[in-house]
Amino acid sequence: MNPSDSSTVAGRPAAPADAVSRIRSAFADRFVPLALRGLPRMVLPSGDRFCFKAFAGPGPEDQRLEGVSERYAAMSVLGIVRQEALGRSCDVDLEALVGELDTWAHGDLDLGDAGLVLWIHVLRGDARAEKLAQRMVARRDDLFAPGYGSSMELGCLVAGVSLAVGAGIGGAALKSLLADAAQRLDDNRNAESGLFSFGRKVFRKNLHRARVDARLGSFASQVYPTIGFSMMARATGDGAALAKAKQCADQIARLQGQHGEWWWVYHVHKAAPAVRYPVYTVHQDAMGPMMLAAAALADGCTDRYDAAIAKSLRWFDERPDLPDAELEDAERGVVWRAVQLDDPHGTERLGLSPKEIWRMGRSAWLGTVDERNVGTHGYVCPECRPYHLGWILLADALFEELVAGR
Repeated sequence: MNPSDSSTVAGRPAAPADAVSRIRSAFADRFVPLALRGLPRMVLPSGDRFCFKAFAGPGPEDQRLEGVSERYAAMSVLGIVRQEALGRSCDVDLEALVGELDTWAHGDLDLGDAGLVLWIHVLRGDARAEKLAQRMVARRDDLFAPGYGSSMELGCLVAGVSLAVGAGIGGAALKSLLADAAQRLDDNRNAESGLFSFGRKVFRKNLHRARVDARLGSFASQVYPTIGFSMMARATGDGAALAKAKQCADQIARLQGQHGEWWWVYHVHKAAPAVRYPVYTVHQDAMGPMMLAAAALADGCTDRYDAAIAKSLRWFDERPDLPDAELEDAERGVVWRAVQLDDPHGTERLGLSPKEIWRMGRSAWLGTVDERNVGTHGYVCPECRPYHLGWILLADALFEELVAGR
C-alpha cells in the first residue's frame, strides 16, 4: 500500500484511504436495514417488551421467540433512538417500550441497567430522567455491596450517568455517584495493560471463581468500560477518564485477530487471549466498532480506529472460520450469534462447554494463552438476540457522528 493512500496511527495498522466509505456502506447498505427489519419482529405481542432470543421458524421468514429481557430492550431502544436522530425509523411502539423500561428502572435492578434507561431518557429529552437520577442516587450504597462490581454493569452505569451529568441532570449528587462508579470501575482495571477484568478482586469462598473474575475479562468487559470512560471524558473533560478509554481501545485494537476477529476472553495482565472462541458476530458488526468509535469521539476525533473497524466488518466476508456458513438472514432480519468450537447444544456459562470453562480456569491460574482457530470444524450458534440489532444501530450512529466531526 502506498503510504500516501493511508492514514497511519502509531502502534496500529494504517487505514486504507477508502476505509470510511467502506464502513459507512457496510452499515447503511447491509447491517442497519437488517437491524431495522429484525427488531420489530422481536417485540413480544404486548408491544412493550423484547424477547430474550430468537430462532429460525419453519417458514423462510418465520421466527420463534423465547423469553423476555428488559436489558436487551433497553439496548435495542438506545439504538433505535440514535437512528431516529439520523432520520431512520423502526416500526415499534417506542412510547410503550420506554414506559415499560422506566417502570423497570425504578425497581430493584442492577444500577448498570438503570444507567441504560437513564441514557435513553437523556437522549430523548424525557423529563423522567430527573426522577430516575434521584432514584439512582438514593441507591448509591449498592456500589459498595460485597461482591458488586462487574465491569460490564459498571461501564453501562458510568455511560448513562455521564450523559445525564453532561446534560445538567441530577446536580452535585449525581456527579458524586459518577465519581464513585468510575472509581469502582477503575478497581477492575489493570493499569499496565489497560484491560478490565470480569469484576474486582474480592474475597470469595470459591477461590477459583474469585481468581477467574479478577484475572480474566471478556470482550464485553472491555467494551462497556471503554464506552463509559469515553462518555465521562466527553461530559466532564476528565483527562484521566479519556486516558483509560484510549488505553483499553488501543490494547484491544492491537489484539485484534489477523482476519478482524475480536477474541472472547482475555488474560488482563498478559493482555492476551485466554479463550479465543466463540467469535460473536455482535462483536464484529456492533460492539467492536461502537467501542472504537466512542473512544475516537472522546479524543476529539483526532485518533481514529478506521482500520480496525473496517477489518471487524470485513470478517463476515473474509473469515477463515466456517467461510461457507451463512451468518446473516436478511429475510428474518437476524445475524446468527457466533462461530464457535463447541456444539451450541452443549454450552453452559459464558457460551462455553465444560471443557472450555476448564480451559478458561486454567488460564486464570497459569496464564496460558489460547492460539487455536476453528477452521472448518466449528459450529454456528443459530440464535439472535435483540440487543445485537440495537447495538448495530448504535455503532452506525456513533460512526456517523465521528465522520461528521472529523
